[in-house]
Amino acid sequence: MLYISRSAKAFYIFFLGSVLSFNLNDLALAQYPNQSTLLDYPEIEVVINNNPSDDYLFLSLTAGGFGHLLIVDNQTIPVFYRRIYGTIFDFKWQPNGELTYIIIPTSSYGMDSSGTPSNRFYTPPGFLFDFHELKVLSDGSYYVLGKESIIVDMSQYVEGGDTNAILITHNIHHMSSSDNEIWRWRSFDHYDILDADEYVDLTQHKIDWTHCNSIEVDTDSNIILSTRNFNEITKIDRQTGDIIWRFGGERNQFQFINDNRGFSRQHDARRILNGNIILFDNGVRAIPEYSSLVEYQLDETNFTATLVRRYSKSDTFYSRIRGGVQELSNGNFLICWGERDDPAVTEINSNNAVEYEIRFPTGGHRYRTYRFPWKTNYFSVNRDSVNFGIVDVGDSATTNLTLYNYREEEVTINEIFYRDSSFSVKESLPIIIPHQDSVEIVIMFKPYSNEYFTDKINFRYVNDTLLLAQQVFVEGATSLTSAEKDDKKPDCFYLSQNYPNPFNPGTTIRYTIPTQSKVSIKVYNSIGENIAKLVDVNQAAGSYEINWVAGNFASGIYFYSIVAIPSDGTEIFRSARKMILLK
Repeated sequence: MLYISRSAKAFYIFFLGSVLSFNLNDLALAQYPNQSTLLDYPEIEVVINNNPSDDYLFLSLTAGGFGHLLIVDNQTIPVFYRRIYGTIFDFKWQPNGELTYIIIPTSSYGMDSSGTPSNRFYTPPGFLFDFHELKVLSDGSYYVLGKESIIVDMSQYVEGGDTNAILITHNIHHMSSSDNEIWRWRSFDHYDILDADEYVDLTQHKIDWTHCNSIEVDTDSNIILSTRNFNEITKIDRQTGDIIWRFGGERNQFQFINDNRGFSRQHDARRILNGNIILFDNGVRAIPEYSSLVEYQLDETNFTATLVRRYSKSDTFYSRIRGGVQELSNGNFLICWGERDDPAVTEINSNNAVEYEIRFPTGGHRYRTYRFPWKTNYFSVNRDSVNFGIVDVGDSATTNLTLYNYREEEVTINEIFYRDSSFSVKESLPIIIPHQDSVEIVIMFKPYSNEYFTDKINFRYVNDTLLLAQQVFVEGATSLTSAEKDDKKPDCFYLSQNYPNPFNPGTTIRYTIPTQSKVSIKVYNSIGENIAKLVDVNQAAGSYEINWVAGNFASGIYFYSIVAIPSDGTEIFRSARKMILLK
């Protein structure tokens, strides 16, 4: 197993304590791997990395007959990897803490954060499990799409229709945590056969009719459904099953404002924090054909749909199938470009500027990409970050970390990864953590030049099909760079990701303001209700932190936002992030 680090002059590879050295003249920097040498998955290349979300990227890539489930940071360093056989769809973190994925054609699985299988998900008997969407709720119940094949005499509807046609329809099933059906919505009972768009051939023997591809539980607990072959977003009453409204397609009820394009063959219709609807518009057969993230402000009383934003790489950038969008905790949006490899994923800010982008030079099938905060429970570290402070060149500083194992069997740390050899770990590998026990290790900072140093030390258990890692952020500086840094006031507004995250029961939120401002920080639950006010004062320029203890609140997703009104009348700063309370 490998222990890898890098200095300005050499690479060092420690094989269970023994050392080999390679001069950089003999080994090009571009060959330095982000991933363990034991792993083999499609290449991921970072194209743009400005100021993206701190949450991890959840990638499901299929290549060479294998599915590769990956959780990586913004440098594409993996903190989780699992290889399985088959084509993978929709790998993501769920609000009940599970990691879930779907294997084509009809299997869906859950696993805990150590990669151990923990669950299967089902449709009721007689319905095929559809691979497009699985939504697990915090109580363990879940929504899935089920396929139903219905025999229809299509000659009653279209000239030349098959008298014994097979109509493939989609249903929504709400299943309990014990896999019993709680509620069903049957599309055949609520849509008209002729609602499909003109490019669905209703004369075929087998007709892919609805092709639904996303389920969203709205803030009022009703359901928002994306029906791709109707070019339609449908809102459904969760109690009665009645259709509340229909947006897009043949039965559209909304007047489009500032938009003469609309959307076609879309994916991923989602309600976002400001109340708007976002979706990934594939743009199939639109003129011109290009794919985009689209945001609409819906007036659900007066039935108007005002275009707020449409973002695409260009008017020729087109992805015929797959794709997705996600609102992030920092207010940015993540776009997965479906079948496109270059770029494959883009993160944009509120002004549509690109903050992050990756591509897949070697290809690989994927459906959606997500961002979530995440940590394995296979083992834990007592500190997520270490600041060594000021250390002069030639001197060093050390500190202890504690690795915990709460399992009934021992845990082996057989690989440690970091990039900068100004940081190091003193212990040799493997590090064995006995069951229900802990071990202390020593990390050291020894700067080799006058500058500010940051890195992440990755403690890993890894084999050829699984990787589990904990990351510890480390930083340190020399006296020269620290003095220069301390003279500077904050030069921008910034709201940090809370730490720790997930948390129980307390967490810390840091923020900076570059000028005197009236500052308000509030916490909201998942349906947008304000549940706590943390800050509501005038503050001078500087860096601040506030603690929130959520002892009386249930596990789940929460949001916190800042509004800063500068006293000099400059533009108001607004930002929001997502945090997870996990008890």
